[in-house]
Amino acid sequence: MKLFKRKYAVLSLLIFIVLIGNACSSGDSSSEPSQSSESKEQNPNLTLMISWPDDVNAQLEEELITEKFADKYNITFKPVDNNISKTIKTTIAANEPVDLAFYWTSDMDTFVNSDMALDLTPYLEENNSEWKNTFIDGSLDLATYGGKTYAVPNTPVYPMMLVNKDLLDQAGITISDQPTWDEFMNAMDTVKEKLGITPLGLQRDWANWLVRNNLFAVWPDEAKVQEFSQGKIPFTDPSVVKVFDAAKNLYENGYVYPDKGALTMTGEQVLNAFKSEKIAFMGQINFTADKAIKESGVENVQIISFPHMGPRAKVMGSANGFMIPANAKNPEASIEILKYLTSAEVLQHRVDNGSPVSVKGVESDNPQFELYAKDAGNVYKEKEIITLSPKISEYFNQNIPANYIFEPEKTLEELENLRLEAIK
Repeated sequence: MKLFKRKYAVLSLLIFIVLIGNACSSGDSSSEPSQSSESKEQNPNLTLMISWPDDVNAQLEEELITEKFADKYNITFKPVDNNISKTIKTTIAANEPVDLAFYWTSDMDTFVNSDMALDLTPYLEENNSEWKNTFIDGSLDLATYGGKTYAVPNTPVYPMMLVNKDLLDQAGITISDQPTWDEFMNAMDTVKEKLGITPLGLQRDWANWLVRNNLFAVWPDEAKVQEFSQGKIPFTDPSVVKVFDAAKNLYENGYVYPDKGALTMTGEQVLNAFKSEKIAFMGQINFTADKAIKESGVENVQIISFPHMGPRAKVMGSANGFMIPANAKNPEASIEILKYLTSAEVLQHRVDNGSPVSVKGVESDNPQFELYAKDAGNVYKEKEIITLSPKISEYFNQNIPANYIFEPEKTLEELENLRLEAIK
């Protein structure tokens, strides 16, 4: 199961906006087509698949594209569907590819390994890397393989924490913007002791994030992470057990709101607890952080990365973005539209709606807004262990950390059996 896919798109009805421009010639239109009609018939036909049915931001982008390129291309839009990977691959195999498609930059290996994705590197680097330099540093890394980039991002998506700085001041402590796990746990202990409140709010659907993030961070280097994610390291390994024990201790020490029942909290309940100062820390995703802060009414908020256990201070996550099939009929046209689609001019409207973006040059009245994308170029590139098999993914998303808190040995045994089954 992918971490953030589809779930966080803004809900709305699908609106298809078609702009039709009519021009009349001075002659008899019944005897021959007008000059503008002839010109339009000669324009390249392009099919773009860039918008989920409930993403109003992307629908506005369809409108902007239609308006800008109306005299140059005949553009048809297809909605993104839940089988987006299969849909794209099917059109490629039939040699009728879409000309531009939405896809997650962290998952491009499925196309790269099959030579199905256009290498965007020459276009990114032309004119002294003019296009490449518009992206936040490091944000292209997720879709870069062997020095070649096969997709570009528009919106980064990853977890973060919001901190009520006034409560930390009352407790007499500070915390860094990229805290280690030990620093985070010390803050949990101090807040509980000095203020008498449960320090952290984490909704039930995100309870496994701390485990999953630390299963990246605990290893010394990328090679070890890859070994683990490929199923070559058992779940009984001391480093893995260390990660699970850390999450277990967090809950058993009463650090997660409201202590008893912490694993049942909804997002609304956690937000209300943050609003009423019953918690000092709140788990969030960068995509909805601005909205959460505004709804909480808390004015002095510090934005921090998810705490990390070990030497690797990155975060798990991905980015929504776009790719072009390798056999696209009009690659230059696709590139032209993609450059526009990922420009600050177009993505400014997402910023205006409270969404962080992956490019430079956008503006916001909120002085903290750029912090919602501060880790856009600091995301783990390695595959996650839950990608090893659907059963492991399901187990993590439905049973972690709850099962381990109550039955740690049995949980590791069940996960180990799933690992062995996956690598047969």
